[in-house]
Amino acid sequence: MIESLMYMGIGFLFAALTLLAVMPRVHDRAVRLTTSCLRATLPQSMEEVEANKDLLRAEFAMSTCRIEKSLEQLKHKSTDQVVELDKRASVINRLKIEGDALKVELIELNAQLEVLKQRPIASSERGTAKPRRARSSRGRLAADSNDAKQRAL
Repeated sequence: MIESLMYMGIGFLFAALTLLAVMPRVHDRAVRLTTSCLRATLPQSMEEVEANKDLLRAEFAMSTCRIEKSLEQLKHKSTDQVVELDKRASVINRLKIEGDALKVELIELNAQLEVLKQRPIASSERGTAKPRRARSSRGRLAADSNDAKQRAL
């Protein structure tokens, strides 16, 4: 049992010594990578700083221009829609006026119909005489057409 504990202790010490030998190299590598990343992101000179500022200004100007153009298009679109709505509103108002006029005309025609319905019976007798005359004239026409057919044969 003591022998196995000694082997474990020797193994632990060997691992610790190996870690002490390798750890400085790993740390140095991490420092080099970090510094190279920081150098890549930081500008080297004032010219690069100015160039980055100019690039940001140009991008801002382009985005502002795009927004202004889209705003102008939206203004034109909205004015066109307002004009279209006004046209439709005027058509609707005209149709309402025409509908009201037709309602008034319908009321007048209904009143005339009531007046005609209330006229004396004599006028209704004249109305029955006309269909009799029409029937007799139809009969004469039919007879004349039959005579014409017989003559043609």
